[in-house]
Amino acid sequence: MNGRRSLALAWVCAAVGCGAPPWQLGKPLDGRPSIPPDQAVLSPAQAAADAEKEKAAGRRVLEISALQKLDIADALSGPARLRLAELLTARATEFHARGRAIPESVDLETVARLDPTRGAKLGPARAVAAVAAGDAWKAIGAREEAQAAYMRAAALGGVPAGDVGILPRRGAVPAVIGGQPPADIDSYVFSGASLSVRLVPLVAAFPWVLDHQTRALFWAELLLAEDPTSPDVLELVAVIWGRAGRLGGTDRMLMELVYHSPDRAAGIARGAAVWERLARPREACAQWIRAARWRDNPEDPVWRKAYACARRDPGAGDAKAIRDYVISRARPERRDILAAELEGRPPVVDGGTAAPVDGGTPDAGGQ
Repeated sequence: MNGRRSLALAWVCAAVGCGAPPWQLGKPLDGRPSIPPDQAVLSPAQAAADAEKEKAAGRRVLEISALQKLDIADALSGPARLRLAELLTARATEFHARGRAIPESVDLETVARLDPTRGAKLGPARAVAAVAAGDAWKAIGAREEAQAAYMRAAALGGVPAGDVGILPRRGAVPAVIGGQPPADIDSYVFSGASLSVRLVPLVAAFPWVLDHQTRALFWAELLLAEDPTSPDVLELVAVIWGRAGRLGGTDRMLMELVYHSPDRAAGIARGAAVWERLARPREACAQWIRAARWRDNPEDPVWRKAYACARRDPGAGDAKAIRDYVISRARPERRDILAAELEGRPPVVDGGTAAPVDGGTPDAGGQ
């Protein structure tokens, strides 16, 4: 993380109030235990054996993970280098099909390092991915990363006309037949090149797949290694760690989610929904209030959630202060209407009758 991004994260953190109480000082903030249960680094021989085993089993996600450990240890042989380049090309294709340019560009540049011949053939695709990655970084205000991506695209000759050399687009991951989950969930999520491409929609359809905590925590580590920039991935990891009681890690992932969201208010609101899912209403309420304050628009419907949760839990926020602030910021002709919306009652119009709600007729004294 470079200096600018560190400052940006600190700014976002300060703006959304990421401070921790004193009794949490010293706790791991990334969701990982201080002392991992297993050996941190596999030997090259063990990683090579794991890669062969996963290749035989057709679990490409785990094969990529094992080969990347060899790459980090500078222990990739010629065939293994070509195999990892092939797998990362497949993963980049999946990212490309879903518009995830940042991890796509990272994978393609790794392919070029591992297999220069393949990398040269993918030059146009690398340029396209680099420009798209630059756009993605620019959208979240990461100027240095954006500039580096644009410079990489220029060095590759720029974006070609048409679709010449661009990675092929694939269709969606095969739908689960009959609306049922796969019979073998592990085989399903690991058989593609990208774990997140299959796992994120699977969890959205069948949240109970996270009930196996050990497996879910393993997924979280693989997801972050694969792409730590996707808001969808960061949200899922936040949920997994929260369900495991690693609330410091959840808080960190939600901070990263906000950073990687072009619409920061929407990112904060997304975090509020995660806290609600984890049955943490106070944290959720704090996030709803922050999301509303970020946009600072009295017409923003998020104020209703902020006001409602503060009324339910006075310790999470001052409901009266929220109401007064919203009304004071509203146009005079909208104040009564917004007050009614916050309080969940029909607004009063001239003559003392209630305004129609959802196309109904006004309350005219029971007539």
